[in-house]
Amino acid sequence: MHYSVIIIGAGMAGIKTAGDLYKAGEKNTLILEARDRLGGRLKSEKATLNPEVSYDFGALWFHDGLQNPLFEKAKKLGNVNYFYDDGKYVYVSEDCKEVPAWDHERIIKDIDTFGQMYFQDPNHEDISVRELCSIYLEKHKSELTETQLKYAQQVVRLWLELWDGILWEYASAKHAFLWGVEHVGRNAYVQNGYRTVYQNELDELPQKYQKHNILLNTQVTHIDYSDKSNVTVTTSAGAVFTADYLVVTAPMSVLRIDDASDAQFIKWSPPLPARIANMMPECEYGSLGKVVFEFERCFWPEDVHRFYVLASELSAEGSARPWQNPTLIVNYKAMSNVPSLVCLTQDPVSKQIERMSPNEIWQLFEPIISQFATGKVEKPFNVLKTEWNNDPWIRGSYSAGRVGTQMTDDICAVMANGVSNRVRFAGAETMEGPSNGCAHGAFYSGEREARFILKHKKVNAKI
Repeated sequence: MHYSVIIIGAGMAGIKTAGDLYKAGEKNTLILEARDRLGGRLKSEKATLNPEVSYDFGALWFHDGLQNPLFEKAKKLGNVNYFYDDGKYVYVSEDCKEVPAWDHERIIKDIDTFGQMYFQDPNHEDISVRELCSIYLEKHKSELTETQLKYAQQVVRLWLELWDGILWEYASAKHAFLWGVEHVGRNAYVQNGYRTVYQNELDELPQKYQKHNILLNTQVTHIDYSDKSNVTVTTSAGAVFTADYLVVTAPMSVLRIDDASDAQFIKWSPPLPARIANMMPECEYGSLGKVVFEFERCFWPEDVHRFYVLASELSAEGSARPWQNPTLIVNYKAMSNVPSLVCLTQDPVSKQIERMSPNEIWQLFEPIISQFATGKVEKPFNVLKTEWNNDPWIRGSYSAGRVGTQMTDDICAVMANGVSNRVRFAGAETMEGPSNGCAHGAFYSGEREARFILKHKKVNAKI
């Protein structure tokens, strides 16, 4: 069957592409989704004690609060509850219940400036964030206090690892200090689940379209763009579809698979051009995970929005253990009056946690939570965790800059140009700037590709 546009993937980017095309009158489109659900990397689950509150295992915040179209629509519709969780925060370490922020945060700014200055020298090769911190501390150790030497690098590590989802010894310092992207406005935490944000975009498509033009459990195995007039897509079930245009929103972690024996391998005919094929190995993925602990009651400070847990060790080698890695803990009691804590984790902890039992996970976090507890520590009645690493269609969380890889904006530029005018790419990792890796970045990319196709069709019609 022939369509005007085929879209691979029913996440935010795919739905936005289809929605904009539909509103412009381009209704003969088809969305192919490999999994049995919609939403891609957006996934929400209701809290046990209050179903009006949800935990998100993908996107958590509206980033770029001053220019986020998803946030603006949510406020206009009034159906998304949100909370600015940028109030009171506490740094916690193994030997200190509350590490004074004023004593090290000014040093963090100094390290950031030092990192930018370091790479102004063209002779400096890319190094890890850990190495750069070591260079700074060695050079300035006589000017720093003992606590600054101890905690400053761990704070840098915390922010890096719990943003990109990778260890600081592998993370590119050039990416971290030279990219120079600042979010525009505050971050608002979504309280009732990003599924509502996604549904707002899905509702732009009529129910008839959703029923007949979105196919779940439909895996694409072959993309043939050898014909300059159309693209042929073949599924694992043997179904064949053709289209004037193809928009691929599958994560780069899947697109970069080059092993034909891999169940998620996509064959391209002809092979992807060198500018894309050679760039694919550069598209590294981090592993940002979440663990949710649900308790019967709150036994920690109710007014603290976030607990920043600093590690006692510098390396994450071996099996995960308490205080080995930094953790960011979001306090749902302060945010939604629900006695739950949501812990953000990174590679390799997030991968190990996916293989752990609820009891093993609690043993890993109990000493940490006990450190800032104000009452008797109780065992959670429910433990939830992300499964992104084991998900064959995701294989991580989102892109992360490792040492020696191309800069993010360079990768985005290649992907945004597509294979040709007929084969295009969309997704959060194809957007440069502060929206990269964010839900509204996926939104922007879908908007971009719909606009491109409409413009290209108009030009072709004139020809």
